[in-house]
Amino acid sequence: MIRYFKVYDFKQHGNEPQQLNTTRTIDIEGKRICLARTATGYYAVDDKCPHAGAHLGRGGWCEDEFVVCPVHRYKYNLKTGQGKQGDYIKPYLVQMRADGVYIGIEKKWWQIW
Repeated sequence: MIRYFKVYDFKQHGNEPQQLNTTRTIDIEGKRICLARTATGYYAVDDKCPHAGAHLGRGGWCEDEFVVCPVHRYKYNLKTGQGKQGDYIKPYLVQMRADGVYIGIEKKWWQIW
């Protein structure tokens, strides 16, 4: 089961609430997520770099369809989470709707909302 959380409201934040090729860290239900915006849209991945533990949304940036870690410049594909160095980060579903940007978080049936 996937629950979607609105992270940008176009009426409140405008039609382009985040600059191109930037990242930011957001917290959804206690989970830190890196929200990235590229020329092709918004992407959401785990915020923590598996290599050094840096926050990808704080100081990281986007190059093409990759998020770049601010510490050692490791790159992770924003669609698949696959790192160029062989490790990976978890990608999350993102939906662009008429009223804003939403991130989908999967919950197991036994977890309480």
